[in-house]
Amino acid sequence: MYIEQRRQEILKLLMNKSPMAVNEIIERVGDSPATIRRDLTFLEKNGYIVRSRGYAKYVHPEIVHKIAFSDEVIAIAKKAAELVDSGSTIMLDSGSMTLAMSYQLIGKKNLTVVTNSISIANVLAVTDIATHLTGGFLVGREEALVGPDAEEYVRKVKVPLLFISTTGVRGTQGLSCVTPFQATMKRTFIQSAEKVILLIEPEKFETDALMLFADFSDIDCIITSKPIANKSLKSRLDSLGVQVIIAE
Repeated sequence: MYIEQRRQEILKLLMNKSPMAVNEIIERVGDSPATIRRDLTFLEKNGYIVRSRGYAKYVHPEIVHKIAFSDEVIAIAKKAAELVDSGSTIMLDSGSMTLAMSYQLIGKKNLTVVTNSISIANVLAVTDIATHLTGGFLVGREEALVGPDAEEYVRKVKVPLLFISTTGVRGTQGLSCVTPFQATMKRTFIQSAEKVILLIEPEKFETDALMLFADFSDIDCIITSKPIANKSLKSRLDSLGVQVIIAE
């Protein structure tokens, strides 16, 4: 096994079980103790892991490590990940909800992900998940790629599943976000997916934003953590046949 392959294997082990005893890592990887300990020293010096008293622990990239997800967001993310079978190809929109979901995909086999999120790409970087970044203009604060180049990339692909997030909801009309760049990118994602699944926290049903980017008729399924309280919206979703899944 080449050095890089071996180090990637160590990182994958630690992403699935962390902390892990160094002796277990040596046994699982199947190389000499001295070689594995040198790899662990390298990974620790470069900020991928920390070691303490015979154990090693994976450290998430700093770009996403600072984000703390609520129990509600994690529940939605887990429910969404249950819809993804090994061997699938999916798209993930940028946003905290889809970022939370990306962590739940770790360990799935033969998965391909298309995304415009630098944060999601960092989470998936040391896994076996084939990750395709759209390219485009980087909106640094959001760690998202947008603009004509990103849109052109997405228009060239067609995937079975898109998981999308939103800043807010405009009554019974549809979904809204903050900037025209976001809106256009999200519309392009929707057009390139056979099925669109919205991940949304309940409070966002009561929040609107500047730009409308999708009608509820564009959405096939909604995953949230509480029943939808707005009766008019619930009625419209029922009439459109939009499935609503409640993540307990």
